[in-house]
Amino acid sequence: MPAVKTVAAAMTEVRELRQKSAVNRTLIQILRTRFLPRDGIPQPLAEVSCEGAPVPSAVIEEVIEELEDSITDLEKQARVILGESVT
Repeated sequence: MPAVKTVAAAMTEVRELRQKSAVNRTLIQILRTRFLPRDGIPQPLAEVSCEGAPVPSAVIEEVIEELEDSITDLEKQARVILGESVT
């Protein structure tokens, strides 16, 4: 049987997960708007540099996908916590 949490502890954990999701969403927005080409703007506004060379857009897009997957996982964790028994 899983450990029983207090409502306050569960809500604190859910709030932290949601905050992490918010940070990931912000990072995604920054990556998309500054480091990837957009409609009407063929060149990115800035570039990510690694060892003196620009990081390809494909790598940035892969990181965005990983962040999106992380958001999904965080949201699932929050739903599980909200579904658990609390005292």
